[in-house]
Amino acid sequence: MTTSSDSRSRPFPYLPVLLVAFGHFVHDIFPAFYGVLLPILAPTLGLSRGLAGLVTLARQVPATLNPFLGYLADRTSVRWFVILAPGLTATGMTLLGLVPNVWTLTLLLFLVGISVALFHAPAPALVAEVSHPYTGRGMSFFMAAGELGRSVGPLLAIWGVTALGLRGLPALALLGWMASAVLAWRLAAVEARARNHRPPATRAVLQRWMARMGLPLAVLILGRALIVGSMGTYLTWYLTDSGLPWARAGFWVTVYEAAGVVGALTTGTLSDWMGRRRTIALATGAAAALLTGMVLTPGPWKPWWLPFLGFTALSVQPVMLALVQDSAVNHRATANGIYIAMSFLLRPVGVTFIGALADGWGSWDPALLVAAALAVTSLMALRWIPSTA
Repeated sequence: MTTSSDSRSRPFPYLPVLLVAFGHFVHDIFPAFYGVLLPILAPTLGLSRGLAGLVTLARQVPATLNPFLGYLADRTSVRWFVILAPGLTATGMTLLGLVPNVWTLTLLLFLVGISVALFHAPAPALVAEVSHPYTGRGMSFFMAAGELGRSVGPLLAIWGVTALGLRGLPALALLGWMASAVLAWRLAAVEARARNHRPPATRAVLQRWMARMGLPLAVLILGRALIVGSMGTYLTWYLTDSGLPWARAGFWVTVYEAAGVVGALTTGTLSDWMGRRRTIALATGAAAALLTGMVLTPGPWKPWWLPFLGFTALSVQPVMLALVQDSAVNHRATANGIYIAMSFLLRPVGVTFIGALADGWGSWDPALLVAAALAVTSLMALRWIPSTA
């Protein structure tokens, strides 16, 4: 759909971008269920903080498929991956209330991880292609939709448990399949392949791109995972341990995620003129400072930090995605697949590490202070990111 003659005079393609963003919104409602349900699932299944984080690795392992899926997306249209994923992910995550043990939970999260991989490899590349040359703005809409989904997710999970009970949650999967039906109806006219229809061979892509971007991206991803991954997995548990009722804690998770919607919409576009690296540094540094402030605040007042923490911490992802797309204009989906695989595999490392620290110290607070300090330290990797990326 996009040619080399694109220029800034080209109007922003709102319809196809918002269509894929809608799919992202519905899809990401359901993975948010895990963190919200943890305070209920943990005592039932015997999950410690560290084990609750480690189990998330099962959902991330299928991310190893992302480079292959991205390479496939660069060669052919894979819009059916994007179409079916909301329904498949919704089905898997709404079955959480039925799992009888940790092993079943692990298997279910692994299957959900496959569905998540099917969506997240081609979808950002599709947005980048149709929104070029406004990649930052396109990523802002795409990621803001995901954050909005993660904002709605906790409220939907709380309502579902209250109205339907844990065993009634699978009824909510209908929402995911309705979204898949809408995408099947409207996405048929949108191509999901790169402008360069003859991308370089996989080995060449891996060697050139990974040589420049692999290590610094891994460090930045891990630093981000220590804050964002830990908040995404443990925030409800942390707030209930701080004295909040479960439903109120879930509400504050929604506030945190909703603030991320505003952050994602703001920083992606901001990075188009301010620069990706500078925007990442400012947002991550601010998030670490705000997390430290929340930890040092007495329990009843902790949640009031969350709107500001969500705005900064969750705003980094669209900028990271735009940075990756900038660095691989001829094989966007392949590079995006590699990046998403790295993100999904490193996230549980950070989450498990923080959970294990909290188990060892018997408290969340010192573990989260370590997360803030290491996140700031990881920003040193920005100096190895090419300035043109």
